[in-house]
Amino acid sequence: MKSLEIMLWIVGATLLALFAGTQAWGEIERQRDIAAFVQARQPPPHLDDALWSQTPSHSPAPADAVLAILRIPGIALEVPVNYGTDEWVLLRGAGLVEGTALPGSNGNVAIAAHRDTHFRGLKDLSLGDRIELAMLDSTQTYVVTDLSVVEPTDVHVLADTGEPVLTLVTCYPFYFVGHAPQRFIVRAVAATPSI
Repeated sequence: MKSLEIMLWIVGATLLALFAGTQAWGEIERQRDIAAFVQARQPPPHLDDALWSQTPSHSPAPADAVLAILRIPGIALEVPVNYGTDEWVLLRGAGLVEGTALPGSNGNVAIAAHRDTHFRGLKDLSLGDRIELAMLDSTQTYVVTDLSVVEPTDVHVLADTGEPVLTLVTCYPFYFVGHAPQRFIVRAVAATPSI
């Protein structure tokens, strides 16, 4: 009986260490991605600012490249946005939901992240809060217009709008053990044109 108890303690400690290590790795990657994105926004030293501003930046990026940085000043959130929503992307930050508009374009830009890491702070958002989505060549500002809870099958929240809107998606309730049964949706509309 004593050896079983010791083995259970070892397994528990190992699982906790793996969880902590994974979370630490995700945070390191988040910070690295943000730093790389900020550096990519700077003009190369051999180009002057006038030439840099005329250089098109809408060329296809590698699949692992950061598309944008999502910032919500009111809840001190800053997270890189990558392509897709697989587990490796969501460990590092947020992911652009496949089939939705690209950041900086007209349409519904849908971004997802985990409720127990990067999007935990969404629970503290209020109508009228400001959200910034920084791309390589511009920053789009959005204003929160709707907060709702939907079923996972309610994919209408991802539908194209034809207008610049931002939809943030995470699991709900925020404090839930296991797979959360619903989705928390933040809808925001463009406040100003892209600069």
